[in-house]
Amino acid sequence: MKTPILTLMLALMACSGKDDPSGPDDTSTGETPDDVSDGSADADLDLDGGDGDVDGGDDTSDEGPPDGDSGGDSGGDADDGDADDGDADGGPGTELPEVPNMIFQTGFEAGTTHVFAEGSEAPCTDDLLGVDESVDGMGNWESDLEGGMFGQAHFCFGGGTREQRAVNLVADPEDPSNQVLHTMITEPNENVHDEDEIACNGDGVGDRKARIQHVLIDNPDVSQFDYRVRLRLGDGFQALVDGDSPVTWMTIGEFWNNQSSEENSFRVTLNLVKEEGVAGAPLHFGIKSDSQDEGASSWDVIWEIVSEVEVPIGEWFILEVSLVEGDATTGRSVIHVTTADGVRHEVADQVGWTHSPSGTADGFKDINTMKLYTSGTLMCALKDMGLVLEAWWDDYAIGAL
Repeated sequence: MKTPILTLMLALMACSGKDDPSGPDDTSTGETPDDVSDGSADADLDLDGGDGDVDGGDDTSDEGPPDGDSGGDSGGDADDGDADDGDADGGPGTELPEVPNMIFQTGFEAGTTHVFAEGSEAPCTDDLLGVDESVDGMGNWESDLEGGMFGQAHFCFGGGTREQRAVNLVADPEDPSNQVLHTMITEPNENVHDEDEIACNGDGVGDRKARIQHVLIDNPDVSQFDYRVRLRLGDGFQALVDGDSPVTWMTIGEFWNNQSSEENSFRVTLNLVKEEGVAGAPLHFGIKSDSQDEGASSWDVIWEIVSEVEVPIGEWFILEVSLVEGDATTGRSVIHVTTADGVRHEVADQVGWTHSPSGTADGFKDINTMKLYTSGTLMCALKDMGLVLEAWWDDYAIGAL
């Protein structure tokens, strides 16, 4: 088992900051944190990322229509509500969909301990340890989640202070008796090339990013994974809806096969998209895949879907994700969302590449299932409005083959 100090040593050396070819492949210092603490403790809104970055800041070109295999379902269809379909209310205390090949589950309840490196601005500083007492088995953050199908698990931020970005175990905003995971960003914490090192101080486009991600890294051979999580988005997301600019970069999950520092770089990105630059236009769930040629700084879209399913804000919903590694005919990406009214919506069922067309199937090496990632431009606009980017997560379960 990892001790807290070893956990943070590993995190500092293995931070998944590699998804940004605009900066260093690995910004980890490799230093041992000095202290590990128990953490169980109206503006012009420019929303497009400013530099053509449509999904995570890695693409410096303004891509046109997606190329390649794009024969996916745009989603929006609702199930009929029968219990046999596995429908579940998005709110707390309801039956949750089963996860195939499950190896880990948590309600973030008693027995779960949050540790972090006190005072550190290293890229990866936080971890969850212990055994969740609220679940019936497979709730050990170390022996169940790590060292098997998944190598290491921890939280990465790309840098910044706990005042700029944080994860914490907190009370559910709708049910104080329920403990959940809270992720929050107050200003763009990841310094790409901001020379004065002060966030939102006349930063140039691309100088900073805002990032929180749970990293499952060094996975030996994951050819398929499925996960489920309940998710509640905060008021900052409503500001994106109320604004009159499109939103093209708001990542909530990202799945690497392979990283940008490796040959045959490829990713599948789960995102929230506002296509219309109209005040009041909703956010929709989207998913896309990109590949990157060796030595290139831009990414090529392989396939992309923006669904008709609107993103709920300020209420719990259930997110289900399933990815199968494969080529244009054997790869598959399936996303469902169950809203608070109990209706299960199909966001996407895409048959198409889930690894690089120039490579071979070698497994999903780096998986971010709980993530908030967007541009510094967007994050500073929210800060100017006195808003933060925050989300609450609960009832997480993951399985893999």
